[in-house]
Amino acid sequence: MLRNSLISLVRLSNCAVNSSRSLYSASVLGLDGYRSYREKTRTQHLHNVDNFKRKMKEFVAASATNMVFTEDLKNIIHLAEDTPEDKQLLVDMLEKYNSQAQELRFGNYVFGPVVMRALYVLNDPALALKLFKDEKYAGFFDQLTSYQILGDLLFERGHYADVRQVFDLVKSRQVQGGRYPKHSITLTFAACHKENTPEAFQYAMDLWKELNAVGHVPMRKATAYAAALALNQNQPGIALEIVGTVTKGNYVTIRQLKILALLAMDRLEDIVPIFRLVLEIGGPLERKQTFCREVIAKVEAAIGATKTELPQDLTRMLEYLEKNGHITDTTLDELLCQEIASTAQKKDPNASNLADSYRSRGGSQNLRNYVPKNQRSRFTRPGLAEMS
Repeated sequence: MLRNSLISLVRLSNCAVNSSRSLYSASVLGLDGYRSYREKTRTQHLHNVDNFKRKMKEFVAASATNMVFTEDLKNIIHLAEDTPEDKQLLVDMLEKYNSQAQELRFGNYVFGPVVMRALYVLNDPALALKLFKDEKYAGFFDQLTSYQILGDLLFERGHYADVRQVFDLVKSRQVQGGRYPKHSITLTFAACHKENTPEAFQYAMDLWKELNAVGHVPMRKATAYAAALALNQNQPGIALEIVGTVTKGNYVTIRQLKILALLAMDRLEDIVPIFRLVLEIGGPLERKQTFCREVIAKVEAAIGATKTELPQDLTRMLEYLEKNGHITDTTLDELLCQEIASTAQKKDPNASNLADSYRSRGGSQNLRNYVPKNQRSRFTRPGLAEMS
């Protein structure tokens, strides 16, 4: 019975794999700001879009001697439509601009993240990945934000193996001086969780060991993805070890993954302290500690199947949780995959968001996202969306 409970969890997660969704919100990735600037650029070129594109095609012709200036490339990035002709023009302009002598460039506009946002909106993960891997653009996309946008695009379209491949490139390039950027790691574990294959599991465990070896502590959401993948690959012992690394283990995903791991190892009595701790915490309604109904159902099935004596208050605790609104219909996979709506760190007021490369018109190194203040997320820590 316990083994069947674990198998049903795996099947549930596999069903969820088939649905496409992003891991980071559009605001965090700077997509809202990009779309706003697209509209502004189109308004500015209201009656001249076709003429501008025609002129740019002449500029990138093999026989042309004209330069592609920063403003030209910025405009085409925001005017390109989802057509083969426009995408080819964008690529041709990128290639010519990138090949022009560095001494002829006087601005410091960072194009990498903006190009990735354009291809995200144009829904072309294949082209985005091709450009990112192309050695002729060495350094052009060497920003963590560029990787994060590309990785999220690949994740949303279900190209999970490509997310792993890009992460390997990021590590080898040491983008912005770091081999283990935390959001990149979270995205990679999320992709491995969704892929849910022996190969993805081995990659995730190798990465986990590598991070432990260098003393890197993954974000809680990344830890949850790694543990969930271990459960889905019938490795509850590994899942239990992984969730045990979280200092505060009472988060909604962590405690439920721990319950499932214990159930899979026929350690029903060890879940009692988890429920007891939740009931002792209490708290206001908006901070009520909850459990997924599917997880509680597995606990109840295990109680019915066990032949060992259990604490008498376990059943009463489950009844109390039900009567007092601690059990929700949200699935564990839905909790795991909730969008990250903010990447700002509360403890570090100078920490930048992923959207920070798109928040000013000027083209400085810290180009800021074009999003009104009243539309920005008020969350202060990444992954708080998974809290009930």
